[in-house]
Amino acid sequence: MPLTTVAIELSNGKLETLYYPSSVVKNFFQEQQQLKFLEFLEIALNSLEESDKRVAAKYGYPCIGCAIMKQRLAKWGQLYKGETVKIVKIHEFIY
Repeated sequence: MPLTTVAIELSNGKLETLYYPSSVVKNFFQEQQQLKFLEFLEIALNSLEESDKRVAAKYGYPCIGCAIMKQRLAKWGQLYKGETVKIVKIHEFIY
């Protein structure tokens, strides 16, 4: 499964990167897309859930990386809930 990163920029100028174990995230986000943070959060969590399902189907166990990203996003929910998010870059690493 390809590792896919999603670089985002918050309206406060902060840059962050999300890591996915699957390219399925490309079905949820597009580069240059702008969203309110809470909308972004919902989509990001749904895309992580889909990624986790793909990993579990292929390897027989859930993805620890998805669990870590979900925890990270939950913390961001309190910090950035008033911000907007711009999807800067989606990059897929095929290994």
